Amino acid sequence: MIDTIIEKKLKQDIHEKNLIRSEIEILLGDVSRWKDKLINLKSFKGQRKYTDSIKRYISEIEKLRAGLNKMNEYVDKHIREVGKFSDSEVKEFTSQLEQKISEIEAGNESEGKGASKNKDIEEIRNARAKLAELKGKGNVQGKIEKASGRKSEDIEEVERVTGKIARLNKQLENVGGGTESGDQDELFYTQELKRIAREKAIYS
Repeated sequence: MIDTIIEKKLKQDIHEKNLIRSEIEILLGDVSRWKDKLINLKSFKGQRKYTDSIKRYISEIEKLRAGLNKMNEYVDKHIREVGKFSDSEVKEFTSQLEQKISEIEAGNESEGKGASKNKDIEEIRNARAKLAELKGKGNVQGKIEKASGRKSEDIEEVERVTGKIARLNKQLENVGGGTESGDQDELFYTQELKRIAREKAIYS
């Protein structure tokens, strides 16, 4: 069946929205790798390079998240207006998603959260210890003490911004099954509504 102008525009918007999500995922991967490198760096210049890059990427992730959330609301609304999707499948998927999130919030993930928090604290302490090794005299020492404060704040900021996204992404990626039968457009829009529900849970 030939798409109407409205449907063509909607599919283009869906494509653009999914490109935004893919870009966020790429940036999150870069931030995670840089954070690991930052913890083990002893070079003051290297530390500044990575902390500056991390801050820049975090800022970009935040902008993209805002854009993705706005696009999700827009696309969700217009898919529902077109009406070519399986409402029962979307409701079932949303229910499964909500149940999984409730389990996480209820404490089934408490051990994981504690372990992650302890690891974060350990990483921050290690970063401070490595900076302490570089302490010299006079102005150099003062600069490094300032860098130490910035560095620990950066690590905590990275966890705050990216931690929830990374954990939820992993935990929710296997929720719900795929659509098996139906009209091609119905399958496409049903899957997209499921994806939007998952993205709202992860990126909002």
